This record gives sequence, structure tokens and C-alpha cells, in this order.
Amino acid sequence: MKKYLPRHGRGTMTIILMIAAYNAALIALIYLVDSYMISVLLKVSLAAIDIYQLYYLFIRLTMNYVIEDGTLKIVSLLGLKKVMLPFNRIEGYMKFSGNIKGIKLSGFGRTHSAVGRAVIEKIGTTYMYVTSSKDIVYLKTDDINYGLSPDDAAGFIGDLESGGINEISMNYRPSKSVRLYKDKVFTVIVAAASVITIAMTVNPIMLYLTDQLPALMPISFSAGYQPVQFGTGKQFAFNQMMFGFMNMAVLLCMYYASHFISKYDRRSAYKFICVPLAVSIIFFAMQLQTFFSFR
Repeated sequence: MKKYLPRHGRGTMTIILMIAAYNAALIALIYLVDSYMISVLLKVSLAAIDIYQLYYLFIRLTMNYVIEDGTLKIVSLLGLKKVMLPFNRIEGYMKFSGNIKGIKLSGFGRTHSAVGRAVIEKIGTTYMYVTSSKDIVYLKTDDINYGLSPDDAAGFIGDLESGGINEISMNYRPSKSVRLYKDKVFTVIVAAASVITIAMTVNPIMLYLTDQLPALMPISFSAGYQPVQFGTGKQFAFNQMMFGFMNMAVLLCMYYASHFISKYDRRSAYKFICVPLAVSIIFFAMQLQTFFSFR
């Protein structure tokens, strides 16, 4: 077994500073904004961003590469996350040195380091485990590529060649068309987001037309969920309906964004379309909370 540590880079401090900046900005907004709806969205965003950023930070801090029994293992998170690449799956390698050029799909990426998924110029969609751009080793497999930055690049490449993995030339071109409407996972997410969005749009109108709304309903709240403005049942229904239309706009934008990004990476399209699903769930939950609390 041979273990290779990633080359020391300067990206770790950048990630820590970004986490601190995002937290400072969002926490300040949470305390300054006196709106329940915006406060909820900011708190959910803060939690999601922190989980996302800390996940990739810990991957970077605990990452190493292990070659054992004809298999390359990318180990991180104290062994909880392991990527196993048998040598017979690796079609070849390409060595590169210089600024990383491409489109980040997830994780953290800069010109000198990247952890996460990215579309790299002339390489293609790549899982990046790169802490320094001085010596990057790109590995090509049948479905996706991997980018590594071992401190001992010469020794690492020597072990690859001893296992029958040779240097190759990569010339990536993105797919012209991806038929997401035939993807069951994507279709289910879109359907779920659409149903919830339609429900939150139609529900208040149906409640108003069937006289199930009180004469007065709160239409805005303080951050502590105290009503600050009341309106008629009709105004409440119209107000909630507008939130539904806003969610439809978000769904439409993310739907087309998903189609655009899918030509580079189909899996990233799922992340884009999950955004309107999450937003619609939050808005619908707040709508139901208001109705059941003040009916």
C-alpha cells in the first residue's frame, strides 16, 4: 500500500474566509430584517450554505490518495468517504500544470485549487480533488474524470504506469442535447415542485371562494411571527396567490438552467431543479401555518 498526501495549497484559507463572510452577512441580515418570511428563508439558507461549505472544507482537510491491490482510493472525512477506482476502470492519465480553467458545478473552485465537480477545459466533467495546480493528474474513466494533486506527482505517476495506466491526450466536447424529460428522477422532482406550487397558488383562492377564510387575515408578520398588517380574506388569498406565481417563475428559471447545465453534467441538473422544490415546500408550509393559526 502506498499513500500519497495532496500537495499543500492556499485554498483552505480561502474557503474558511468565504464561510466566515457568508455567515457574517446572513446573520446580520437575520437580525436586521423584521419579516418572518424573509427571516425563515435566510435561516434555511444559512443552514444549507454552512452544511455545504463545511462538507467540502472537511473533504479538503482530510483528503489523501491510496494505491493498494490495483485500486486507487481517494479517502476523505476520516475514512467515511471513499472513492474506489480499480486500475482496469482507468483508461489513462494526463498531467497538467497551470491555472485551472473551467466551469464549477459544485464545491469550491479557483484557478489554483478545486474540490467538487467541474467541467474542465479540454478534460470534461471531473471530480476535482485538487489542492494545488502545480502538478495535476487527470484520470479518465468511462463515465467521468478525476483530478488529483499528489505531493509526489512523479511517484504517483510511476505507480500508475506500473499498473498499466499510460499517458493519453484528452479532447472533450460537451453534449449537444440531453433529453431530461426522459430522466425519471428529474421528472419526479419537477412534478413534485409543480404540484406543490400549484397547490399553494390555488389553495388560498379555493378557501376564499368557499368562505373558509376569516374576515380578517394577517398578510405580513414580524420576524417573531407577530402580525403587523391585517387584510381581508380576499387580500390574503391574492397575496398568497402572488407568492405562488413567484414560485412558478423560480421553477421555470431553474428548469431551463437544468437543461443548460445537463449537457455538461446530468447529475448537476438535479441540484438545480431541487431549488424550486425546496422553496415551494417552505412557502407552502408557511401558508398552511398561517391558515391554521389564524382561521
